[in-house]
Amino acid sequence: MPPAARLTDMHTCPMVTGVVPHVGGPIAGPCSTNVTIGGLPAARVTDKAVCVGPPDMIAKGSPTVQINNLMAARIGDNTVHGGVIVMGFPTVIIGEIGMGGAQGATLKAAAKSGAAFCET
Repeated sequence: MPPAARLTDMHTCPMVTGVVPHVGGPIAGPCSTNVTIGGLPAARVTDKAVCVGPPDMIAKGSPTVQINNLMAARIGDNTVHGGVIVMGFPTVIIGEIGMGGAQGATLKAAAKSGAAFCET
């Protein structure tokens, strides 16, 4: 499961405009206004990224984790220019691997029944 991407985390870009390579650069946002990861706004699909050419955009994210109704971006996710997010916050992992054991069974049963995961 890959680490979460955030505002200012880097991506690479393989595109070239004429003879000028785009190279890539930091995720520029807007990113989430109310979800932070390691003190920085969380990156999501459709957030922009700096390129030497026209701005790039995050194209792929987690199909199972959404932030503000957009897929959460992670290391290894693709951009519109064909690049890849290469930096993220190493202690926040976002992924699709299912949980096993008693915890996983409990969460699956709660989801199936519609029961509250936690009460406030």
